Order: sequence, then structure tokens, then C-alpha cells
Amino acid sequence: MFSAKLDGGRLICLADGYKADELRQLRKKQRFYCPVCHHEVDLKVGDLKLHHFAHKPDSACTVSHEPESLYHLKGKRLLYEWLKQQRIKAVLEPYLRQISQRPDVLVDDGKRKTAIEFQCAALSMTEYQKRTSGFLKQGIQPFWMIGGNRFKRLSNSFFQLSAFHWQFCEESGMPPRLVFFCPEQKAFLILEHLIPFLTNKTSASCRVLPLQQTDLQALSSIQKPSPYQLEGWKRNVRSFRMKPPRFLSKDARQIAALFYENFQIPLPFFPSEVFLPVASGSIFVQPVYVWQGYLYLFLMKHSSFRLKSAVLYMNQLVRHEELKLRWNKREKAVSAVTEYIRLLHDKGFLTKENDMYIPARQVSPGLRLEELLKRDARYFSE
Repeated sequence: MFSAKLDGGRLICLADGYKADELRQLRKKQRFYCPVCHHEVDLKVGDLKLHHFAHKPDSACTVSHEPESLYHLKGKRLLYEWLKQQRIKAVLEPYLRQISQRPDVLVDDGKRKTAIEFQCAALSMTEYQKRTSGFLKQGIQPFWMIGGNRFKRLSNSFFQLSAFHWQFCEESGMPPRLVFFCPEQKAFLILEHLIPFLTNKTSASCRVLPLQQTDLQALSSIQKPSPYQLEGWKRNVRSFRMKPPRFLSKDARQIAALFYENFQIPLPFFPSEVFLPVASGSIFVQPVYVWQGYLYLFLMKHSSFRLKSAVLYMNQLVRHEELKLRWNKREKAVSAVTEYIRLLHDKGFLTKENDMYIPARQVSPGLRLEELLKRDARYFSE
């Protein structure tokens, strides 16, 4: 941490421009104390590492004080300096006694307060929800930034996202987005228009914003999806067909068995209709072909149906735990089903009479790979 109290009670913040020699002299004359637990802390001064305070090994603090990495220390210091350069009122590591929390940076623009949390280490959903709830109870809007050390690109438009990443999208609304910050590159990385393909493989548009060319407001702006995202999705479906995964989850095995039982179609030859890039489909934890596969089975069993019936069917699968929602918000499941049905209608797979949808095509189990790829090309185009 960067803040501590001196013997007289004055608060000192190391991010405010102290030099190494100055701090070494101060260390000889003063003792330093944690502003939260009031236990004595050590002042670490180095020529290579950032100057910081550290709790003694046997100390007990009401706020978690696991050792901070140099990456984390450097990142929150850069964010603090960046905000001050914009003439934004910012406080580094303030202790909020009412909720026993200490955000990395607290911002007050005169209209609202924002707690910027720079998260570089693992964080459980329980701890995330506790900290987020604490801020909101105090009328403070949390703004979670993920360390660039947890950013992993798989290809041009696909990224590896785990449950750790997805939890930060819960409060971001639709479409979900993630903000990363890399103190080494001194840049923000924005992932938006997130559309999961597999459980840990997600399509997204990515923007890189240099720190010194970006202001706080720019981090909340949303741009249109990159044209490369749809092309990347199409290539990924082709790759899935050419070389399907060797190891399947229980959910994937279940839907594969149902398709073979009903249509004699193996997994690599699943119809194009179950690989649609539906933005609100991020509500489902399972791969795209699993949740869309169940909907497809429902459609093909009915000569006509209402949208409400499809939604009720998916809700039933959720209740029976055959499908799992990422944030347990059923209204978003409704959005995913609605978007999927409307997209099938736009592509001509469904026709509509009054409020009834009618499948316009039958399943073709004998399609060859070349024919499937041609159908994919028609589906995954603007």
C-alpha cells in the first residue's frame, strides 16, 4: 500500500512524489502505522521497486492485506496519477470505515463518487459481490478494472474468459464489456460485444487506448462491433467442424446424444442454426451450440409455436439445471431466446403468421461438410 500515518497522526501518501533519499531519512526518524488497523507497518524503499508500506508478518488488519505484486502497485499508482492529471479529485487507498473497505482509488467528480478497483489477483464471486454491495450501499459506483496480466487473446477476435472475468460483467448491463489496464504497456484494453462460443472461449471486439491519450469518460463509451468479429466467428465454426474438441463436457455430450438420437447428426455436422452469434446469449454458461441446440430441438418438434412457449421451455431447462444462467437473471434469458428466434426469422429459417412462428425448413441429416460450410457462409454474414 502507498498510504500510512506518522506518529503525530499525519497521513503520508508515497504516490505524491517522495524521493528515495527523502524517505530513507524519514524512516530513521519516524514510525509508520496502517490507517485501518493502526498497527506498525514497514516502509519499503528501493531503487528498482516502487516505494510502499507493508504490514508486518504477524499483524492483523480488518481489511485484507495480502502481499501486493509490483504489477498491482504500479498499476494503481499510474491510475491515481492519470486521474490527477485530468484535474479529477482522487484519493489513493482511502479507508471507508462504514463498510470496512479500501478501494484502490476513490473518485469524486462533484456529481457522484466512483470506487476504482484494479483487480490483478484471483477474486471469488462471494468477495466480488460483497465488495460491490458495500460500495453501492454507500452511494458509491464501483468501477472494476482487470489487470492486463489476466488478459489472454486466443486469436484475432477470440479471447479466453473464465468465471473470474464474467463476474465483472454482472453490473455492466447489456451488451457486457470488460476493461483491462496494463501498467507495463500503459494502456487500457476494452473488450466489448462479448459472445461466448465455448465455456472459456469468447468472441469480442477489442480496443487499445493509450493511457495518456484517454480520459475517464472514454472508458465508458461503446463502439460498434468490429467487422473482423463476424469473420472470426465464421472461421471458428469452420475450425470446430474440421476439428471438433476431443474432450466434451457433460452438457455437450448430452446435446450431442440428443441430436444423434433425433436426427442422426454427429456434433461436427450440427446445423448452422445452432452456432448463431447472439449477443445476449452470454447469459448462458454452456457453449453456444448447447443452449441453441435445445431451442432448435424445441422448434423442430412443433409445426408452429409462440415466442412465449419457447421462453417457457428454456425456463424449464434452467429450473431442471440442464441449462445454467451466468448471473441468475431470467429476464436476460428471455432476451437471448427472443434475439435467437428473431435472427432465425431474419435468416428465413422461420416464417411468421400473426404471433405464430413456423419452421420453414426441415432437418437435412445427409449434408456434406462442403454444403454445411456454404450454409455457414450465408448465416454468418452481415
